[in-house]
This record gives sequence, C-alpha cells and structure tokens, in this order.
Amino acid sequence: MRKTITKIICVAAAAVTAAGLALASGCSNWTTSGVTPDTSASEVTSNGGFAVQTGDYVYFINGSELNTADNDFGTPLKGSIQRISKDDIADRNYTDSQTVVPLISYSTHYNAGIYIYGDRIYYSTPSTARNSSGEVQNSNLEFKSTTLDGTQTMSDYYYRSTSVALAYRYVQPEEDGAVYLLYALSESLYGESSAVTNIHSINTSTGENTLLAYNVSNYLFDTQDPTNPYVFYTMDATYLLGSDNHVDESYNQLYVVRADATEAKEYDFSYVADYNAEENPLYVNCGDLVYDGIGNEAYANRYSQFNYGYGDGQTCTVNRTDSTYELSYYKNGTLTFTVQQTLDSAAGLYSITPGDVDSDGDGAVDSSWNAITENDNLLSRRLLITDSETDYTFVTLGGEQWALYNGEEGMELGRFVNGQVEDEFAITNSGTATILAVRDETTAAESGSGTVTHTYVYYSLTGGNGYTFYRIALSTDPDNYRPNRLPYEDVYTYSEVRILDLDTLSSWYLPEFVGNTILFASETEGMADYNYIMACDLSSDDGDMMSNAELNEYNEKYEAVSEEIAAYDDETNSDGTAAYENLSNALTYAFYTGDEGYLAELRQAYVDIEGRDLQYLYSDDSADIYVDFCNATGDWADYADDARTVNGEEVHANRQQYYYALFGRMTEADEDALVETFRSSYMQAYPEDTSTWWTRMGTAWQIVFIIAMCLVGIAVIGGITILIIWLVRRKKLGGGASGNTSNIDITDDKDIDVYGDDE
Repeated sequence: MRKTITKIICVAAAAVTAAGLALASGCSNWTTSGVTPDTSASEVTSNGGFAVQTGDYVYFINGSELNTADNDFGTPLKGSIQRISKDDIADRNYTDSQTVVPLISYSTHYNAGIYIYGDRIYYSTPSTARNSSGEVQNSNLEFKSTTLDGTQTMSDYYYRSTSVALAYRYVQPEEDGAVYLLYALSESLYGESSAVTNIHSINTSTGENTLLAYNVSNYLFDTQDPTNPYVFYTMDATYLLGSDNHVDESYNQLYVVRADATEAKEYDFSYVADYNAEENPLYVNCGDLVYDGIGNEAYANRYSQFNYGYGDGQTCTVNRTDSTYELSYYKNGTLTFTVQQTLDSAAGLYSITPGDVDSDGDGAVDSSWNAITENDNLLSRRLLITDSETDYTFVTLGGEQWALYNGEEGMELGRFVNGQVEDEFAITNSGTATILAVRDETTAAESGSGTVTHTYVYYSLTGGNGYTFYRIALSTDPDNYRPNRLPYEDVYTYSEVRILDLDTLSSWYLPEFVGNTILFASETEGMADYNYIMACDLSSDDGDMMSNAELNEYNEKYEAVSEEIAAYDDETNSDGTAAYENLSNALTYAFYTGDEGYLAELRQAYVDIEGRDLQYLYSDDSADIYVDFCNATGDWADYADDARTVNGEEVHANRQQYYYALFGRMTEADEDALVETFRSSYMQAYPEDTSTWWTRMGTAWQIVFIIAMCLVGIAVIGGITILIIWLVRRKKLGGGASGNTSNIDITDDKDIDVYGDDE
C-alpha cells in the first residue's frame, strides 16, 4: 500500500515539475497558431496610425474598444489587431480579415497607433494585472509587440504606463537599427514636491530605459510623421542651479534629441553642498543645443555650464536682448517656432529641421553649429513676418514651395518667397478646414479622354453646409478659383467636392487611404455607438480614382436615394390619408441593413398576435414596394444595373453598402444590437403579446373547455366518494388487519448472554 502511495506522489510531482518547466519555458510569450507569414513586410508604409500597410496586407485596429472591456489574451475581437489582404480590399471583401493580435490595441493618444518594424508589430494595450484587491488595472497601458504572423505575443511588456493618454511613438533610427519606444510624461523622479516633464526612450531589444531630458519646459513630437525619431524641446536656463544663489534666467534654450541617444552631458555641480548625483542629478540632458537665447546683458555678466562654455575662453558678439523660444508645431520633419525678444526684427514664425543641425544624420548636432551666433541667421529661417502662429501645411507645386492654411475667407493657398507668404488666395468656402491628407492622384480627364494627375487635398470643414468631408485639387493659378468661382453644382476640376455624408473628423484616428479606398472611424448613422471602421471605395469604373465629375455624380446618386425614399411621405389617397404609411422609414431601414424579410415578419406578427390585419401599419402596397426596393425592381428598377459586389453580395446603388460599408469584423453581440438599433429607429414597434391563455382560446373553445372541466370535476368527486365508502366498509369487517401476519418480539430478554462463548 505504501509503495502504491509513493508511486502516486512521484507521478504527481513529476507532472507538476513538467508543467512548471512548460510554464517557465513559455512565460515570456503567449502563442497562437497565427496567420500565413507576410513575405511583403519589408514594404511598410503608414506606420503609426490605426492601419499600417505592407506590400500585400493592411494591419489595422478593429474598431475602438474601451480599456475596461475584457482583454484576456485570445478573447477580444473588437479593438484587436486584424490583417486583411489588399486584394480583398480591392474586391470589397471588407470582412475577410484575420486576427493577428487577440488583445485590445488602445490608447487615447491618437497621434500614434500601431507600428511594424521587421517581423514584429508594436502597440499598446490595457493591462490585465490585478491589484491586491483583485481589481483589473486596466487604466494602465502596457507596451508590447507580437510577431507579424501572430504566433508569439509578449506576456511581459517594454513599459507599463499609469496613464492611457501617454504621448509615445515607436521609432527606428536608421543609424541604429533598433526599435525604440519614445515617450514623454509628467513624473516625480527625485522626490520633487511637484511632477516635472521628462522624455524617455526604451531600446526594445535590450530593455534599457534612457532618460533623454529631465524637467523640460515644452516638447514636440512630429505630428505628421509618427516614425520621426527626433524630438524638439525647450529648457529653462538657471544660473548656479541647485545652490542657494541660483537665478532663473529670462531666456531659454531650444534642444533636439534622437531616440537612440544614451549619454547625458557631464556637468560640474561641485559648488552644491552635499551634492549626490544618484539622489538628485539636478540636470539630465542627452540632447544637443540648437538655439541659446542668452542675450548681451546676461552674456556679459553671467553664464553657466548650460551655455556649454560660451564666455569661458570663447568670444561671441551678442547684439540682442534675452530670447525665449516658443514651439508652435512640428510636422513632417519641420519644426515651427516663434522668438520673443525686444527687437522688432525677431517677430515672426521660424522653421528648422533636424537635418539643418545634423547634416550627417548621426544623431548629434554638427560641431560647426554655434547655438548663440546662429541666432544672427534667424531671419533666413523666417517663414512669415507676423505674430500669428498660423498652422501651415507645406506642399510642392510646380517645383515651388506653397502653403495651405486657414485664412479669413476659408482655406488659402500661398507661395513662399524670401521667407514670406505671397500671392495667397482662397480656394474653399468660409470655415475652418482640418487637412486630413494631401495626395497626388490620377483621374479621368474631365474632357472625356485620357487621364490627368493632380495634387488633391482631403479636408474636414467646420461651419460649412453640414457636410464635413471634402476634396479639392490644387492649382497655382488663382483664376481657377477666383474671382469667377462657379456654383457648386457646376463641376470643374478645381471645385471643392464633398464626399457623400461622411464625417471623418472623429475623436479617434484620422482616415487612412489604401489605394482608392478611404478607411475611417465611423461617425455614420447608427454606427457611431459601436465605433467600428468603415470603408468607402472611390474607384471609378476604369479603376482610377474618381475625377471631380465622377465624384459629384456619386454624391448625386447617393442623395437621390434619400430623396426618393422621402417622396413616399408626400403621396396621399383620395381621402387625403397617407398612401404609404410608415414606408419611408421602413425603406431607410432597408437602405442600411438590406433586410428584406423583416417587414413581412413584422406584419405577420400583428396578424398572429392581435388577431387582425392592421392595414394602417404597413399596407400590402407598401410591403410590395419594400420588396421592390430590396431587389431593385418595380419603382426601384432604375438601380438594377447599377451595382457593386460587397462582401460577396451584389449590392445596388440604393443601399448604403454600395457607397461605404463595415470594414473588419463585428462581434455577434454588436451585430445584433446594431440591427436592433436600426429597427427601433425606423420600424414600427414589434407587438407585445398582452393576451392570456384564456383569451387566446376564443369563445367556442372556451365553452368546450368549461364543459370538459365540469365533466372532469364530476369524475373526480365521484371517485373520491367511492374510495371513502370502500375504506369505511373495510375497517368494519377486518379491524384494521387482514391476511397472515408475523409478530416479532422486540423486548429485551436479559437472561440471555449474547456475548458469552460456547463453553
């Protein structure tokens, strides 16, 4: 027996040990069967948004999910990272996607999203760790990566943030080759009474976290190039920092640092009593000085080691007062900033790029760059002589640099000449435009023969006629726009044309373009509550992008459907009653869902439940028109030849999916809820069955039921009476016992020794 128990213990111990080894060997990764390897991953574009493209595929965040949703590995569909082939997008098979990362990709910092470098995809996801009370810490973000085929996902993380809004990006400096998580946050590192802003980078290969700059005044990441590894920032200047005699200077300094910097400058704080660099280094800076705002007064009387030796063995002529640099915006590698000083010549907007100060691209400012004397060359970098911090988007037209910006009359286009904007003119209606994309596109020529390539601007317009998504072609000839602007209905090459009723300026990421297809966060009818992605294909019949004429026709076709649906409300019978009660709303439901059978089901439910045909609900004529709408027959036969194949289904131009459709995969719960949303919005309420089993029987059956119950009652009463008579007679005859019985004596006979032996 003991040997058997020993064997069981040994086997159990071996099993536990084997399980422990298995867990230990896989503790750094979660594994799945994954997807087919992507052999085109070397051709990556659009890093940093919600959709990243390789040569053959698009990897995308499958809608916006809350950080409080279940994020256990393998569970999420909504918010997960999916993959779809570009061929499927071209064929409009928008739901044929595969899960690559079964975690929620989440952040409220929408200037950075998912990234692909090499054979891995990088992202942030809500933490699933629990605190001592067992609560999931989903207000923390974990920054992870997964192999591009989805087979291996980090169970650990590069960094865990306590904020879901952490400003970050994944970058890969060309000189270094490693991928870095670059981020900035407000934190207390050395026991400060209040938090300060710091910039960090983490080498994802080694895990080393480098403090790039400590206690910065302001910083900017590139908002249009999320892969840019350079950060510009300003720092206040302090004389005798850390001592009782410290002086906060009236100027500041502008710096730049690259994500792969690892060594901070060395500073001498020997003048600080009891200085301990480990407890508080006072000043950490791995960046290089771009502009030093020290003026002639400060330079003549005091300077510090943060001026990097200027004034100590060096001679610099400073003919200005102290300067303060204020960062405006940083886009596509160009920083725009202002300079505040008493000299009038300093007024205006200035620009600089990392390449201007780091000509060899090694991540360090050129040794020939003098941060003090370069202030004298600021005028050569002035964009505009104004105090306004106008946000410019730079474009190249005809080999010259032009700028788009919001002016008094709308979006304006101007030429840069000698550091100023000249020859500007309005190209859109009034309103504030948010530029979403600038793209060179080939379309059919409006002359009817051949093709033409234009630079188009896609933008969202606030304050227009209610439609927010527009496109316009750029021209350096103001006569194409003014003074003879044609009415909107008259299409010509340089008119602004809206794109359906899309609202793409959501609180999520900005739209992405895959070929001629626009992917955007859904703010459309019904979908806004579910936050999935929609796809709008602007391909013309010949495969090119739609021209302005074709796009305008596309809009008119879309609007015509709504107008024809609404027209049924105006038709009346001879007595003045509505000819098609509730039909327009029902057709709107069909427009969004394509659900042909629900109206028939709804009508039958009223017949079955209420016991009568409620003609005023949906008449027979209305039901027939509803079927015609779904099949593009009858009143809707004009749409029979105008169809597209979407997700394997032929869809006519009187359906929403013809124009734009769900992109990716919805959860079953959301699919059901979405249909219910449309039904409650546009269809009559489903009848409630308030009847009882008695009222549903009808009068004839009620009579039959009463007679039957009476007969059953009589039978039951008669049976009980006969049983009672029989029992009474039985008792009188037998005294309560009958037949053979056995009497068993259960009394205790104390004379019998039940424990004695035979002797």
